[in-house]
Amino acid sequence: MAKDFSQVGSSSGPSFATGSPSSGPGPGLPLWVKLVIGFSVFALIVGIIAVFTSGGGDDSDSGSDAIRAAHGPTTTIDGVPAGYTRDQAGAQTAAVNFSQANGQTYMGRIDAAKLREVAVASNPTPALESVIDISSGRTDSGKGSYSDVPLVVTVTDFTQDSATVSIWSMGVSQSPVSEDSDKVGILTVYGTNTITVVWEDGDWKVQDWKFVTGPSLEDAQFPAADSALSKPGANGFYTFYVN
Repeated sequence: MAKDFSQVGSSSGPSFATGSPSSGPGPGLPLWVKLVIGFSVFALIVGIIAVFTSGGGDDSDSGSDAIRAAHGPTTTIDGVPAGYTRDQAGAQTAAVNFSQANGQTYMGRIDAAKLREVAVASNPTPALESVIDISSGRTDSGKGSYSDVPLVVTVTDFTQDSATVSIWSMGVSQSPVSEDSDKVGILTVYGTNTITVVWEDGDWKVQDWKFVTGPSLEDAQFPAADSALSKPGANGFYTFYVN
């Protein structure tokens, strides 16, 4: 796991006064010398941070990249986000990222077998198995794009071992209107994913998946009492848009 050097130089290390030295004989260093020394220390710190946050350090997992987020993910493995905190924020982040990763898998940009290996629990429900099967064996045609944009995320049930997360999102796809046309069409669909995650092998893994279309933007203004949208949603959440 990448080391956190976010506090390097903030409270320790050399400091350089702009006036005369407070003690000791002899005149202070010339201003240009102080600037050169200060810049050198700053460049060294930046270099250290770059090494430990670029994913190139001692990360031994092939195809993985170290990243930083408060509740995860801490890495991506062949495009699949992984590594979340064992709390409610970590669970909701894992659910949102899986939803996005599955959309990219359907577009052929992530291997379905890798998605299953990294992000799916050992005992997935038939519904989740079906979703991944639909996304399997696809290749990226390069002729369209799809983005799953989470709008309201609600954790309807949570323990240290499992959580149920409702994600009301907007799916936006772009594709050519015909094979020979240079014009593109855009389709926007509102939908709700209900994702169950379980804590397994030191991370949140997806166990179940349910999807329904809607509610539309107009219908979401006054949600029904039994809707997840009628409950307090996450006041800001972390997402990782896979490429």
